[in-house]
Amino acid sequence: MRNEDFLSYKVSVLSRILDRGVDKKLVSGLNLPLTSLRILGHLHAHGEGRVLAIARSMHLLGSQVSQSMMDLVEYGHVAKKPDPTDKRGTLFRLTPKGRRLYEGVLDKAQAKQEAVATLIGPANYTIVSEALDALIAHYGTPGT
Repeated sequence: MRNEDFLSYKVSVLSRILDRGVDKKLVSGLNLPLTSLRILGHLHAHGEGRVLAIARSMHLLGSQVSQSMMDLVEYGHVAKKPDPTDKRGTLFRLTPKGRRLYEGVLDKAQAKQEAVATLIGPANYTIVSEALDALIAHYGTPGT
């Protein structure tokens, strides 16, 4: 088999290609790396969270999320507060500024999703999306 025949290779290549497009069209001019933008998206969807829980959920290293979170706090996109259930922990949430920023980007990202769905057709988009969800659920579980 060639590299090009492996599903993981194809997914990796497609991810890089799509991320380059996101970098050029969505992140350009925001002074935020894509990882930070995705963390804003996580907070937008889930309300608030702790660094390690966010890292596990997003399949990132804790250090990646921690550094991004410090930058997002510094830029005023995210606020932090002590975790009321564990005083040693810190919870992070979007600020109104961060919410506005992310929601502006979200509109553009949804347009990109619609373009991808149009390119491969709605039925294929659903199949691909569900197949990727199944693979992530299976292989994203620790120990698999």
